[in-house]
Amino acid sequence: MRRLGALVATGLAVLPVVAWAAPENPQTVAAAIRQAIAPALSSGSSVTLGPVTGAQYMQACTGNLSVSITGTEPYEQAEVRCPAPNWTLYVSVTVVATEEVEVAARPIAAGQALSPGDVTLRREPVALFAGREVYHDAASLLGTTALMSLNPGAILTNGSIEEPVVVQAGQTVTVHVRNGGLVITLNAVAQQTGRIGQTILMINPASGQHFSALVTAAGPVVNLN
Repeated sequence: MRRLGALVATGLAVLPVVAWAAPENPQTVAAAIRQAIAPALSSGSSVTLGPVTGAQYMQACTGNLSVSITGTEPYEQAEVRCPAPNWTLYVSVTVVATEEVEVAARPIAAGQALSPGDVTLRREPVALFAGREVYHDAASLLGTTALMSLNPGAILTNGSIEEPVVVQAGQTVTVHVRNGGLVITLNAVAQQTGRIGQTILMINPASGQHFSALVTAAGPVVNLN
């Protein structure tokens, strides 16, 4: 029994030591993905990565990680490859385009005329207002009227804001007629009430001729170009 115990003890003493393999760092994988996708991002876009915790189950890469991005914005996928040891990890990537737009800075009541303190610039995902006209300058909102009650943070769009009335029906106003670099003016009578951005019918009282004019902040304009 003593001899057997000695042999066992000797056998245990000469067992080979197995080296422990360090795991890959998930943060290293995430950094590689962000670096790979950065050149393709539009200005103001932000990136959200899916779980990269799967990297900790991979052996630490001894070579350079390579990343390829597939899919269509906003939903894409990153394929992360390690050459040695050979492994591949797939991570979902969400690209969100953002833009600075005017939002309500405080509660705004329906019918309220906006003042500078009512609005503020904030970066918002484009998906929240895609297809609608938004505002990027507080000055362009002065004199506009809220069509509905707006909570703080609400994005101001052409559906929630009404441009101010510049011309009243029956009002005689000066119309600017542009033809290339030439600008002439004439007095005409508005046949319709007009807000900025609207096209209204006008009449030249001298000739009786009817024509259309675009209402701007400076008054009706006719562009003959």
